[in-house]
This record gives sequence, structure tokens and C-alpha cells, in this order.
Amino acid sequence: MRIKFLVATVIASLLSSTFAFAEEEGGFSGNVTIASDYSFRGISQTGLLPAIQGGFDYELDNGFSFGTWASNVNYGDGTSQELDLYVGFSTELNDSTSMSFSLIQLEYPGEGNAYDYQELVAGLDISSLSLGFVYSPSYVGVDDWQFTAVTLGYGSTLGENVSFSAGMGINSADNITEGEDSYIDYNVGVSFPVNGLDIGVTVVGTNIDDNDDAAGRLVLSLSKSL
Repeated sequence: MRIKFLVATVIASLLSSTFAFAEEEGGFSGNVTIASDYSFRGISQTGLLPAIQGGFDYELDNGFSFGTWASNVNYGDGTSQELDLYVGFSTELNDSTSMSFSLIQLEYPGEGNAYDYQELVAGLDISSLSLGFVYSPSYVGVDDWQFTAVTLGYGSTLGENVSFSAGMGINSADNITEGEDSYIDYNVGVSFPVNGLDIGVTVVGTNIDDNDDAAGRLVLSLSKSL
């Protein structure tokens, strides 16, 4: 709860201190996506059903940014929506290296509000490689369930218009009452533009056994940047 208030306070501070010059130095961006599945760290959040997703961001030239993103979900208990709010900061260390930090509040309105939680994310990009670290003090709303993830990603272009990406994450959740549990997720995909839209074809999955929502599968997506 304290971090939730911190997110709101930081966003309000950014708005009050930077909006006077944001019109000149920053800019809005947005996106909307239709996907065959909402995969989050390799696990389906929609029960392998399609998802409609979208978000808006505002980025300032001083490195700060804030925004929101939403998607439908299906946990089988009446939870139907995820709404993310974030504030972040990024800076370039040199021509090929940059660092970023984000504070994210994940909200599940209505029946799913017990799942609300926060994540702290740090990232380091070196040329085509990216390294990330994620920490949550109360994963999916459980006070004594701490979560960490270390991620590694790679991105490049294939030919003139095709983008290639691959990544993996080592995820670990430590529940005081049930002990530690960990798994690996992976993703490999390509995207390419067609008539102003971006088409994505991605293979995602985990090393979790006996769980269809975490098994290897193909995710198709159609996106539009606003």
C-alpha cells in the first residue's frame, strides 16, 4: 500500500513540476494490440484466449516518463482486467549503453483487486542486448510473497523491415509459508509492418510441467502505434 501511494505521489509531482514545459520537450505516444493470447513471463493471463491491449505514455526530454497500459485477463474467478500505472527514468551512458528504472503499480479492478501489487524494474541496454532485474515485495497481492526476476533479451533487424527479438527470464517467488519456487520463461519472435500495422509472430513458453497456460505456444498479434 505504501508503494501504491508513492506511485501516485511521484506521478503527481512529475505532472506539477514538468507540465509547464512538457508540451515543448516531451511527447505522447500510444499503442493498441489485438493478440491471440496475453503471455506474461511465459504464462497466459487469459486462459489461452485472445486479448485486447493498449496504453498511453508521456516521455520528457529530461529522461522521465509515465504512462498506463491495460489488457483483459481471465483467471477463472471473475477477474477480467489488468491496469498498469508506471513512472520511469532512463538515461544514456554512451552511444550504445543506457540505463532505466521503473516503478509499476499493477491493478486488477473489481473482483480482482486482491491481486494488486507493485514491481520495481531496473534495466541495462548495451547495443542489441538488454539485461533486466525485477523485484516485487508482495507478488500478486500476497504480503509475504517476494518475487524477483532476472531477464536477458536480444533484438536486431532481419533485412529491411523485419525485427527479431529473443529473451529469457529466471523467475523466483519466495513465499515465507510455502518456500521458494522458480521457473524459466522464454520468447522468440519476429515482427513486420503491413499497411501501417505491425504483425507479430512469437513463440513463448516456460519450463513448467503439466500446465497448459505455461506450455510452449505460438502467439500472434496485430498492433498499431498512435
